[in-house]
Amino acid sequence: MINTKVNNHIKSFLAFLILMIGFSAVSSAQFRVFGKVKTKDNRKYHGEVISYEPQESVSMDCQGDTLTFDLQKTEFKFTTRKPPKPYNFPSGVGYHRIAVGSLAGRPNDGSFVSYSYHHQRSRLIGYGGGAAYENYGDEQGYNFIVPRVVFMSFLREANGSLFVKADAGYGIAIKNTNKAQTRAQGGINAGAALGYRLSTNRVMVDLTLGTRMQNGSYEFDFGDFIKVENNSFRRIEFGIGFMW
Repeated sequence: MINTKVNNHIKSFLAFLILMIGFSAVSSAQFRVFGKVKTKDNRKYHGEVISYEPQESVSMDCQGDTLTFDLQKTEFKFTTRKPPKPYNFPSGVGYHRIAVGSLAGRPNDGSFVSYSYHHQRSRLIGYGGGAAYENYGDEQGYNFIVPRVVFMSFLREANGSLFVKADAGYGIAIKNTNKAQTRAQGGINAGAALGYRLSTNRVMVDLTLGTRMQNGSYEFDFGDFIKVENNSFRRIEFGIGFMW
């Protein structure tokens, strides 16, 4: 009984603590003030207001930089709209990308997981390399390890941006003796996709939709007969990626 009362007191205290933390977070968020500045040479700035002297000056945090503006020489207005997040992928950077998703098609759906490292030479030109594990059907055991090269092109200089992805490599077939495979040979693997990179502060998340093809040949020994297949898999690729 005593333990039950203690546990109830602890739960009540934790609930109160969580409530107070949430209230503090909401309260602090409500008192944040944002502003927009337009200079005489038509430059625009958007940030969180740090200090404001009517008809004199305003200081704002603009994506990590503290800027002060003379209100006699600039146009200023308050806004409830938050400023855009800092652009995290300027030209010349390298980044990692992990992606998972499905490979939808007939006769069976499959799935994939991939890793690649990229160098973004410019917004439109990025390239890299990596490897993937791809499955084109569990029932027959169509599994591949795919080393590949990757091309990425972002259409906007912003965290939230459409992009085009293309890759090519060679799928190394994994022989699955549990599926009666006596021979498994891979082939060319290639894909192309259109994606959208979401705007986040740290790890970027992206969604892709595209097509993928993989060639492979197999020999199956079912005891009473031998079966040979020459496959050219064609699949619709749905993926979610994480870039950092």
